[in-house]
Amino acid sequence: MRLRPSLRTTTATIAILTATVLSSTLTTAGATAAPAADPAGVSSTSVRLSPEAAALGSTPETALARFWTKERIAAAKPADNGVSLAELRKTAQSSVLGETVVAGLPPRAAATGLDGQAGTGSAKAARGDASVLAGPTGTSWPWRHDFVSLTNGKVLYQHNGGLWHCSGVVVSTEARNTVFTAGHCVHEGSGGVWQNTNWTFIPDYYYGDRPLGTWTARELWSLNGWINDGDRAYDVGVAVMHLNAGRRLADVTGSQGIRINGPTTPSVWHFGFPLNSPFDGEDLITCDGPTSRRYVITGDLKLACTIQGGGSGGAWLADFNGDSGYTISVNSYHVGNDLTQIYGPYFGDGVSNLYAAVRNLS
Repeated sequence: MRLRPSLRTTTATIAILTATVLSSTLTTAGATAAPAADPAGVSSTSVRLSPEAAALGSTPETALARFWTKERIAAAKPADNGVSLAELRKTAQSSVLGETVVAGLPPRAAATGLDGQAGTGSAKAARGDASVLAGPTGTSWPWRHDFVSLTNGKVLYQHNGGLWHCSGVVVSTEARNTVFTAGHCVHEGSGGVWQNTNWTFIPDYYYGDRPLGTWTARELWSLNGWINDGDRAYDVGVAVMHLNAGRRLADVTGSQGIRINGPTTPSVWHFGFPLNSPFDGEDLITCDGPTSRRYVITGDLKLACTIQGGGSGGAWLADFNGDSGYTISVNSYHVGNDLTQIYGPYFGDGVSNLYAAVRNLS
């Protein structure tokens, strides 16, 4: 698919299809609290610094900017996104599609750079009339500091003594501090524990370069279907970020839109920082193409794409105009040894609950 990027900032209003109410399944749980039984309910925890990281600075952003050295980033392993067919049997009956339409937020341009200078989110003039050919084979996104690069980033965290790597995307919310990723990048799933130590997001990352700084999470959220059961249909996570130099993340980076309960088989562009060969996790990789549904009765989406381990949590953007689009899924898993197909959860009523829980958390 050949795409000619637009230089316009998307300003159209988006309708997000969501659940009618955020029901009593919404809970705010600590790291050891038992989440609610409803798989579409949500739970959360606070993020902590390791003693080693805390000793490196007086604020979370200072401490983790120093903690995540080039050597530690290089040592980070991809959060596992491979599953067996047996593991998927339980997800085949889940994730009923939702219906209700309410107003939501479109992509937004950045208001200011980290240094306070306006225009960070519009650094696209170098593109001119250039185009990019992606398709199912992962391809390096060829532009630096453009809206795509600013809103997508590398996720890093520490867990069980190891260093781990995922991808994430800044999504439009009223609070302007929200990163969407995979559930398995914030919680072990299947009744396990939160992965909430030194959780960090680096937008516009490229071979160690961090032009927009290092951003640290203060809360992690996910769906109970993932937390309790490891159900990939609910494999969605959200990080609510601290301020950095007194600024909100989306005011510095801009943000991509979100669509919930939308069309079930849209064409998408997918972005992430994969570590599977031939990729090294150091630059932004993209695929594009049509999606299909894995099962008739579940919302899991399938995309032909070679972005695998390390790409977990990377955005799937529908109605992508070369700069911005609407997040309709995130990279969740591949099946067995097949590294040519990836799967993502359909953004249905569970994600509606999740989005409602975090969108105003300032």
